[in-house]
Amino acid sequence: MELSLEQIRRRNIPTGIMAYKTLQQDTINPMEVNERLLMKILRDNQDTEYGKKYNFAGIHSIEDYQKNVPVSQYDDYAGYIIDMVKRNKKNLITAYDVIYYCETSGTLGNPKLLPLTDKSLEVFMTYNVAYINGLVLDKLGDSWISGRCMSLIEAKIDEMENGMQYGPVSSRMVAGARPYLKYLYTSPEEVMFPRPDTNTRYLHARFGLMDENISSISSSFCSYFLEIMRYIEKHHEMITDDIENGTLHESIRMNPEVRAKLLSEIKPMPERARKLRSIFAEGFDTPIIPKLWPKLQYYNGVCTGCFAGYADKLRERYLGDDIHFYMWGINASEGLFSVPFDLDCGDGTLVPGSMFYEFLPVEAGDDFSQIVTMDRLETGKIYEIILTNLSGFYRYRMRDAVRVMGKYNNTPTIQFEYRIDQTLDLLDDHTTETALSTAAENTAKDLGFDLVDFSVYPDRDSVPTRYIYFMEIGKRPDTVSYPQIRDCLEKNLAMVNPYLGDLIINAICGSTVLKISQDETYLLYRDVMFMKGRSTAQLKPVRVIRNEFQRKFFFALIEETIEKTGV
Repeated sequence: MELSLEQIRRRNIPTGIMAYKTLQQDTINPMEVNERLLMKILRDNQDTEYGKKYNFAGIHSIEDYQKNVPVSQYDDYAGYIIDMVKRNKKNLITAYDVIYYCETSGTLGNPKLLPLTDKSLEVFMTYNVAYINGLVLDKLGDSWISGRCMSLIEAKIDEMENGMQYGPVSSRMVAGARPYLKYLYTSPEEVMFPRPDTNTRYLHARFGLMDENISSISSSFCSYFLEIMRYIEKHHEMITDDIENGTLHESIRMNPEVRAKLLSEIKPMPERARKLRSIFAEGFDTPIIPKLWPKLQYYNGVCTGCFAGYADKLRERYLGDDIHFYMWGINASEGLFSVPFDLDCGDGTLVPGSMFYEFLPVEAGDDFSQIVTMDRLETGKIYEIILTNLSGFYRYRMRDAVRVMGKYNNTPTIQFEYRIDQTLDLLDDHTTETALSTAAENTAKDLGFDLVDFSVYPDRDSVPTRYIYFMEIGKRPDTVSYPQIRDCLEKNLAMVNPYLGDLIINAICGSTVLKISQDETYLLYRDVMFMKGRSTAQLKPVRVIRNEFQRKFFFALIEETIEKTGV
């Protein structure tokens, strides 16, 4: 006998409540929980090659640990990981069962393989699945349980020569729920595990619009949700016709076998199509999502850091004020760091039972004597995370900078600030991606135009060196010109980084150049990367153009270039 959606959800509710209550309890005495976890990791791994090298058996306190075990980086583990992958060696850096390898997104063009153990996966599942249910249940009650989720998360899993699987950690979590996908989510399995030749935007939109009763929407990054809504706005007539007739539009790219299978499972829905046409006829001047899905209660995904601007656009144009955000905390292949403690909250509380945390003030550079534990963090300061996780990394430099925002119970709350090794330095100006994003988003707000997306290229070949902004612009007031946008952008860039502003004023750094990208440039970039085998779970916004492929791609799709004129 098959279970219903509500039965599946209610069966998992106790796990969600337990995860929610556990975090509330752990955050009361976080250092006690965190130190206990460290001691367990060291005991469990004392007989590994790494544990013997650094005498884990002789470590009995945090102070011992910091004296005996050095701060590390990926190269310190690369040889071990090669032996684990190529020669099936075990007990090198971890005694726990390695069940998967996480492939990092490789923002700087150097993707890495990181082991994922069963214990680490358990933490991911607890706080990225069960905990969400517990928190939402506490804040919204249980009315959402009977509605499916429109999940935009797509999984990509590959296999090594030794049979071990690898890919994004989110793909491994989706794979664990494979038997229940058809009950829980609107998109079929062929869309959640897509082939590279599949137009998933159309399929997510089509199958999502078929179901009037969805109660939640989920994606890895809120930028992809915004992309889906823009796709619906542009192509709603085609999608509605297909829903009415039970067809898949012939222009949509997908494998013939996938098309045939999906067509065998869908039926004409004339009544739903009639409702959709009525809703779309009212236009998009007011938020349309509450009309399309009247039972929708919350969206969950990454909404902070460089994604905050996309979340604002979703709220303003499509969602309205009554649908909640569950804003994911900081997740990485190395582990889960934080989760929100409330809906519509951008701050995340550290999870004391996830990993052992240390923090290095960013101004300390490589002075490891300044490393502190979570009980000594100062609100407002920015720190680099140094982690000891459940997958074999010890005192590992993440190169992620986080800002301490306050406390939840007695545990620090944090927000992601920037990647330390991705700070731009044309002329020692230390411009962060956050600053670049803030300047672009403030310019769009100041002048009232729709900023679809943007990227920045540090032009070190020009004399003097300069920053080049690429902007894809949607609707723009008739009174706003491209030169006005360039001038406002440069003013806002100087506001977020006054030192850079002084360099420009004194002609030490060149004036900012604005290049207007052609329509759908960023959609095309995603499609190209997807066809090249990248998972949508790893396709973050291209905030900084860093490699030759990106440079050639974005420079080739320019509609107009605007430089400063006059003196």
